[in-house]
Amino acid sequence: MNSVITRLEIEEDIIQVKLMNVEKNPLFVADVFETISREGVNIDMISSVMLEDEMRIDFTCDAKAQSALNKAIEEVKKNHPRIGVFASKNVGKLVVEGHMENEVGFASKLFKVLGDNQIPFAQVTTSEVSISYVIEKKYLKKALEKIQEELA
Repeated sequence: MNSVITRLEIEEDIIQVKLMNVEKNPLFVADVFETISREGVNIDMISSVMLEDEMRIDFTCDAKAQSALNKAIEEVKKNHPRIGVFASKNVGKLVVEGHMENEVGFASKLFKVLGDNQIPFAQVTTSEVSISYVIEKKYLKKALEKIQEELA
């Protein structure tokens, strides 16, 4: 691996959940995640999109939590009927970690590799040292291979 990337891997056994029509209120959001937590579901990636009057929240969790997640989602929908919930199990996560905090343009290189190879992604989260993508399972290995070829 090059000096920027220190870890590059895929995780195939995840569930991606999209919560639509979420009220833009921190207490509302906290209640949703407290409900999920009470069922023992460990949330991994979280991202949100603010819309004019509402928000959408996407998150991932381990596929082994399916049963607990189903219970939590039922409770969320009961407590907050305005929320629409969509879950997908045909996705996985591509994790790129490394010394990227001072590497200007590194994220753009990753997006370019995915774009040049027609690899769509459904969610992205970042930190100073990692970029994670939710990608359809059928594209995961290709994404890993192309990033290894071009950037690692």
